[in-house]
Amino acid sequence: SLVMSVKINEDDEEIDDDQQIGRKLWGLVVCHHTNPRFVPFPLRYACEFLMQVFGVQVHREVELATQTREKHILQTQTVLCDMLLRDAPIAIVTQSPNVMDLV
Repeated sequence: SLVMSVKINEDDEEIDDDQQIGRKLWGLVVCHHTNPRFVPFPLRYACEFLMQVFGVQVHREVELATQTREKHILQTQTVLCDMLLRDAPIAIVTQSPNVMDLV
């Protein structure tokens, strides 16, 4: 069997490959065979490189999802603040956009 880990950074900092602090396990790739097999070093090294590249890509996708979620929250807060600054308090439910548009 060949087992490779996929690790991603917990924050936005660039971390050297030798430094494992600030990294967390995201997943594992496991290759099995019915018979015992020797996996040569160049192939193992290439697989490890692929896992590092995959980990970087996963980290970018996770960061993009986080940024998208935060952007949506900020937009909702902005709309709510604009509603609260209207002249009449009843305008929160009578004018467009109203409070129900935020849900």
